[in-house]
Amino acid sequence: MRKGRIFDMPLFVCVLVLVAIGVAFVYSASFPRFIDSDVSTNSFALTSKQIIAAVAGFVIMFGLIFTPLAFWERMRWPIIITTSVLMLAALGFQAVCGNAGWIPLGSFKLQPSELSKVALILILGAYLAKHPWTVRSWKGVLTGPGVYIGGLLLLILLQRDLGTAVGVVLGVVGMLALAGTPLRIWGTAVAVMVILAAAMVWHSDKRPRIMAWLRPFDLSIEQGTQPRQALIAIGSGGLTGQGFCCSQQKYGYLPGSHNDYIFAIIAEELGFGGTLLILLLPYLFLIYRGFTIAHQAPDEYGALVAGGCTVMLASQAVLNMAVAMNLMPSMGINLPFISYGGSSLITSMMMAGLLLNVSMRTPDRDPRPTADQPAYG
Repeated sequence: MRKGRIFDMPLFVCVLVLVAIGVAFVYSASFPRFIDSDVSTNSFALTSKQIIAAVAGFVIMFGLIFTPLAFWERMRWPIIITTSVLMLAALGFQAVCGNAGWIPLGSFKLQPSELSKVALILILGAYLAKHPWTVRSWKGVLTGPGVYIGGLLLLILLQRDLGTAVGVVLGVVGMLALAGTPLRIWGTAVAVMVILAAAMVWHSDKRPRIMAWLRPFDLSIEQGTQPRQALIAIGSGGLTGQGFCCSQQKYGYLPGSHNDYIFAIIAEELGFGGTLLILLLPYLFLIYRGFTIAHQAPDEYGALVAGGCTVMLASQAVLNMAVAMNLMPSMGINLPFISYGGSSLITSMMMAGLLLNVSMRTPDRDPRPTADQPAYG
């Protein structure tokens, strides 16, 4: 590895672009909420919070870039304890949009379940790197990483945060696959989790979301408003779009237009061509660079951390877009780097910081660590 090696600059620029797009469309999607306000500056209220979160995210991201990965491996128990305490504490506060997973901090709200994604990547990566043989059998998976995964998922489900739970499961599956878990094990685990999740949703207060997904244009289903209006927004965007800030659905028709359903607003304003160029290509490039960094990582831990971050970001983006296009039922999951939400944005930037950290430790030619080269850190 070359001395003074800089992090992956193309990936860094890609993150910058996505964050900038997010700030622009948070403004576009949110300013109609304040049209009737007497204070004109209120139209930037949510945008200013998103900018503050982005600045905080960049500070944290650079902190993660230049902190040795070995430090996070040694800190796995404090990370587990801190994350668990925060998620348990969140249960004591009032639910927001049906989820009981928010801790109020003045004008901001902290969502510990978002931060748990990063914690899981670091913890699971450290475990799998030290005990690679455990993922070769059902017994090893259930008594090893299964303990971490099961405990975290239980805390997330107690908060009724289905979107985060699904995203975490997909991220875990990706990490297990990268660690060499046989297809019969993680494939069966995914099938069982999907069946259990479907059963839980069907017999819970989220059942109307399934009905709205199956019949979005049935006006008798109240929960069908979001999927119905999202489809109208995407369809009205056509090939070239209505123009930036010219969406009609954000004017009280599409709830969640600045967070969960911001993709529909982007598609309405930019059209298929603009969305492909401005949004989908940066995501595809991020995924490509993420897996390239994971492939070239100098050690197992770095590869698992980079791979876990890439899978987590990619699966969250795919899930959000699928929900907006009504390919999946609504589950409350943000579009990484784009949707409004400080916790979500900072978490996405933390994962980007870990990816950039691993990229700094990627060898120039031979991907195998040498005798005088530390395994990581």
